[in-house]
Amino acid sequence: MFIFMSSHLHQSRLALTNVLAEGGYTASVKLGSQATKVNLIIDTGSSTLVVHHNRYQPELDQHLRPSTLAQEVCYGLGGWLGAVIYTKVATPYLQLDNTPVALVYREAEHTFLNADGILGLAYHRLNPSYDMGRYLTAHSVEPPVTYPWPFPGSHHPLCHQDLTDFKALLYTAVECDVPTYFSLMEESGRCANRFAFISRRSSIHYASERVEHHALHDDPLNQGWLILGGGEEHTQCYHGDFIDVKVVHDRYYNVNLLSINIAGGDSIHLPTVAEAHLNRGSSNAIIDTGASMVSLPQMAFSALMSQLKAQVPNAAELLAPFEQGYKAQQRGIDASALRLSDWPDIEFHFEGENGQSVTLLCPPTSYWQINTPAYGKACFKFMGQLPQWPAQSILGLPLLNPYYVVFRRDEGEAGIVRFAALVDEV
Repeated sequence: MFIFMSSHLHQSRLALTNVLAEGGYTASVKLGSQATKVNLIIDTGSSTLVVHHNRYQPELDQHLRPSTLAQEVCYGLGGWLGAVIYTKVATPYLQLDNTPVALVYREAEHTFLNADGILGLAYHRLNPSYDMGRYLTAHSVEPPVTYPWPFPGSHHPLCHQDLTDFKALLYTAVECDVPTYFSLMEESGRCANRFAFISRRSSIHYASERVEHHALHDDPLNQGWLILGGGEEHTQCYHGDFIDVKVVHDRYYNVNLLSINIAGGDSIHLPTVAEAHLNRGSSNAIIDTGASMVSLPQMAFSALMSQLKAQVPNAAELLAPFEQGYKAQQRGIDASALRLSDWPDIEFHFEGENGQSVTLLCPPTSYWQINTPAYGKACFKFMGQLPQWPAQSILGLPLLNPYYVVFRRDEGEAGIVRFAALVDEV
């Protein structure tokens, strides 16, 4: 059991559940004067604290301060646009006044699933906004602020349904970065510039054929922890030494993935930044707690599938549905056909803190999820490249699940991410 010591000052421990976001982990946060509880997806692959407009009820918040800013964010899957307001955000033991929060006006593709929004924990470079003050004044909007959303009519260009067109409509607006929630927490001295993440699975665990919703939440396999300001001092959470992966750019948690392979197999090369024609100042992989899959560039994914099929007798049959795309996650396969002892560990080789190669292991108990999307079913949690996504690996929960993961933003030039073996019970 996790014990939060009184000596752990300037830390906030948030209980997590993976039930609301199809395997992604959410935490409860309180907003505004009325301390409205919202459930936010914990996401190191984005930087914005965003909440659905209809769920938060901002009209009741006496702390709310509107602004002239608007935001538009597109993810690998989904996206939204809305206004930026400032209000109080509270977590256990910590609170922050005048925090920028994005209020969703329009959402694409059910972005938040059954959660209320996203708590982005990446860096400020991923949190741009557009200052609409001049535009609003020119159009006689009084007061010239973006909340309440001043463009209710569908005839107005800012109500265009295609989120990808939003930036093109804002050519007169000044783009500026919005300070992120976690950066403000650290800069104000409320917590150290680090946080720890604990997860058990990347898909919801169904313990029986008929399981009540509350039982899903109570299942330890569907729970986790986020410790804002916390790190290596929580020795009850892990054992053994840490493996340190270098963060090479403070945008996402950008890392250099050198190669992958099944245990004992040949190395599969991952395209470098130059080979993949990625943006300058980027990397070929990101560590993303908000992703319930590991997504690899298509050539690397195909090579990995070939290695698995060559080693595991019935791998071709079992993997076939999952090579067709994400929809197989909604159906799964019969878990009785799967014998995990036949499947090898998958090795990920990274650039370490001092330039050396370091290795993380993803065991079959992580890249195969049993009893999901229903009892007696199973899902394979690797996939190929997302549409419209560059040849950049998204290293989500299946790689993180076996580890106690500490995001040390305060180490090195851009930070390091530390991995230690997670204990069986936390």
